[in-house]
Amino acid sequence: MSKYNPITPQNTILTFDLHDVIVNYDYGKIIKTFFKSNRKLKLLFAMLNPFVWKDIITLKWHGAVAEEYIVGLGEKYPSLKPYVPLGIRLANCQRPNPAMINFIKELKNKGYTIHLFSNIGAEIFEHFKTKFPAIIAQFDAISIPSKQNGYLKKPYHDAFINFLETYKNDNRQIIFIDDKMRNIQKAASYGIIGIHFKNPGQLKKYLADLGLK
Repeated sequence: MSKYNPITPQNTILTFDLHDVIVNYDYGKIIKTFFKSNRKLKLLFAMLNPFVWKDIITLKWHGAVAEEYIVGLGEKYPSLKPYVPLGIRLANCQRPNPAMINFIKELKNKGYTIHLFSNIGAEIFEHFKTKFPAIIAQFDAISIPSKQNGYLKKPYHDAFINFLETYKNDNRQIIFIDDKMRNIQKAASYGIIGIHFKNPGQLKKYLADLGLK
């Protein structure tokens, strides 16, 4: 199949990242949620443990996803375990992008297959689903890191191989929309058409240039 076949519902899977594409962090809500918690001072005290910070630096070095910090450190340190639910709530202080959600709904109504390929993490995703069920309902398939799959995450090789082996079994071309250029560049090395997302207007124009009606 040609890399640039005109986009149709029959020959194309449209795959979206989640954060900074479909939803954006609501930093005001993050601050408000944290300060409303009656556990905030105890959490700050628990975070004084130098071994915790050593692990945070190690996770950062390895490009860990948010769930590896929140859930992983909660499992390792009993003093942090009570704060895992708060961490998950903070991670899901998101503000939906109405223009993007409406556009995805339009694509669904035209018959396109819509996938989600995100680094959100399975446990945080479960909470996200309860907050934004209408968003999740738009996706035909979902690929996310989890403890069970060793937190396979973009832009690493195994994450893309797992995605392709799971979903690209019918010779359809994949168009991948992500806000991080390194993920787009990695996707291109696997024959995936990448679009570096900036805003809904730019995305619509790019897709129109590729033949989307």
